[in-house]
Amino acid sequence: MIWRYGIKEGFDSLRRAKMAAFAAVLTMAGALIVAGVFMLVTFNLSSIVDTLRSRIELEVFVDNSRDDSAIQALRKQVEKITGVAIVRYVSREEAVEIFRREFGSGFIDLLHSNPLPPSFRLTLQKPYQYGDAAQRIAAQIQSLNGIDEVVYRQDFLRVLDRYVSFAIALDFVIGLIVCLGVVFVVINHVRLVAFAKRSIIETMQLVGASRAFVRTPFLLQGFLHGLLGAALAGIFFYFCEQILLAQYRDLFFVPRFFYAGLFGLGIFLGLFAAYIGVRRFVE
Repeated sequence: MIWRYGIKEGFDSLRRAKMAAFAAVLTMAGALIVAGVFMLVTFNLSSIVDTLRSRIELEVFVDNSRDDSAIQALRKQVEKITGVAIVRYVSREEAVEIFRREFGSGFIDLLHSNPLPPSFRLTLQKPYQYGDAAQRIAAQIQSLNGIDEVVYRQDFLRVLDRYVSFAIALDFVIGLIVCLGVVFVVINHVRLVAFAKRSIIETMQLVGASRAFVRTPFLLQGFLHGLLGAALAGIFFYFCEQILLAQYRDLFFVPRFFYAGLFGLGIFLGLFAAYIGVRRFVE
């Protein structure tokens, strides 16, 4: 009975206030498009940052006087440090080849002996690919007997941590403002409809209608606002993905859960706004 009445009244209210409902749906769609853009930017930014972090290596230079057995023992000590994922050994001969590839062979060939020390190249585990964590690991390695120097892009990691945190915080604030704006618009629409029906609502409550019975049509309106707005936003992003992003999929992509999240956000905002909008008329 409640659902039958709610569906009938909900659709009747939408038909009677077509322009207001149309404006609410368009506003919801516009807000979801803006929110979706920020969601995609945040996701892709996080993905790019994770890729950059994964490529950060710690280069650990070993004392040149150490023999092979001492170097292998030192390697086992480094591998046991928490946060170290992969340890790759670079011999003195391999270091010379790397030097020749990067700087040419002129200088190194003038020397009668190989001055380059052996080293380890370390890749960190994902939870430790941050400035403070990398610094702690570097300090632990530096304290080991036989380690000459630990080198990594410390300043780059610090800058990455600082600006990524700022970008995500700014993204969250703007997205929150957009969501609050659409909630406000839907609340006003539902309040207008409820105000027009205030005498009917009062009569229904006097004869014993429950709160759920009275609220159901308005919640259905909010649900439809969110659903239709999300559908329009989803169509917009689908065509953008097929046309505009076709040539840049390696740099920018839409995750599989994006459309489900878009519909979920739209429905949640519509229901929440409808509940708030009708609350003052249902006691």
